[in-house]
Amino acid sequence: MKNMLWYLKKYGNESFDKLKFNEIDALIFAELGYLNFELFSADSNQELFIKDVVNAKNAKKLSYNSTTRPKNEKLCALMEHTTRYDNVYFKAFRGIIDNENVEQFFALTFFILDFCYIVFRGTDLSITGWEEDLNMSYMNEVPSQRDAVKYIMDISNLYDRKIMVGGHSKGGNLALYASIFAEIDVQDEIIKVYDFDGPGFLDKSILHTPEFKRIENRVCAISSTMSTVAMLLYNVDNIQFLKTSGFTVLQHDPFNWHIANQSSFKRVKRNSITSRYFERSIDRFFNETTNEDREKYVKILVHIAKEKPDSSLLDVKKKPFRYFRNMRERKRLLNKDDYAFYKLFNKKIFAIFRSELKSSIKRRTKNRKNVVLNH
Repeated sequence: MKNMLWYLKKYGNESFDKLKFNEIDALIFAELGYLNFELFSADSNQELFIKDVVNAKNAKKLSYNSTTRPKNEKLCALMEHTTRYDNVYFKAFRGIIDNENVEQFFALTFFILDFCYIVFRGTDLSITGWEEDLNMSYMNEVPSQRDAVKYIMDISNLYDRKIMVGGHSKGGNLALYASIFAEIDVQDEIIKVYDFDGPGFLDKSILHTPEFKRIENRVCAISSTMSTVAMLLYNVDNIQFLKTSGFTVLQHDPFNWHIANQSSFKRVKRNSITSRYFERSIDRFFNETTNEDREKYVKILVHIAKEKPDSSLLDVKKKPFRYFRNMRERKRLLNKDDYAFYKLFNKKIFAIFRSELKSSIKRRTKNRKNVVLNH
């Protein structure tokens, strides 16, 4: 399959003069944002060149906390043998894991040619990171979004360069949010915003504000054929859908995105039937539930899932049977009211998706009959 790894093998030694920086490069750097670069320097302002850090020797250390660890290890190994990014360096990394205030945030800046590319990390393996994602279902602004705005403002003030902003998954959401709420003089320096399969916003009015309209034509929002994550909450209207491999959420993995040629991904006209069904179901979920109920549900769910403040999905992988046994025990020990609410809310979610599925089947059956009658 022609994906990011194929691109590095095929064009990894092409200079930027010969092959211009493009959306595939932008995704590669967004994926690099998941790597643990902060482990290689105690000084966030130290300039580190990609060619000196990203290699097979450091691959496991760089990738251990990413959700696509084996593929990121391959990415590191391949980049060691390329020259395209030899002059690219990064610095100004800023990371926050705050279990008490529920924030998982990481950003760094790549210096490429005459511009800098600010990359925001998506969700890592910490339960806190997933908890913050869930909090987006009832909070108009989560802590990492506030820090994303601060970060882009700081970088703009420090460096006299044009800015590109991007990220994958939650990182895409942060890239868009920061670009919308940055001050006007900073927005003027932004040349492109890459939102790679990021979820939308709880407050849909954000996408109708003058702040968003000022940068709208510089936003490239990309998602997969069976888009799910980008269908969460309220997203931009002009999402571009790509030909991708895998089923449903597996298409969220950027290593499954197909490349059309040396500078672009392979587009499809629209997202799949499954994706559109999911989008309608999610819309109904938010229309038929309140912020207060969603908040209560998330808190109960996190209480069940989180063994300790710094819990990680790595804990699940290491001892899955013990983990799920303890989860069941924490669920059993919920007080009577919370347990009843949790069960009822789960039933409501299931009912919404089941009802929308029936409506979708009826709609498709009716459309097919109309087609037959018209012929």
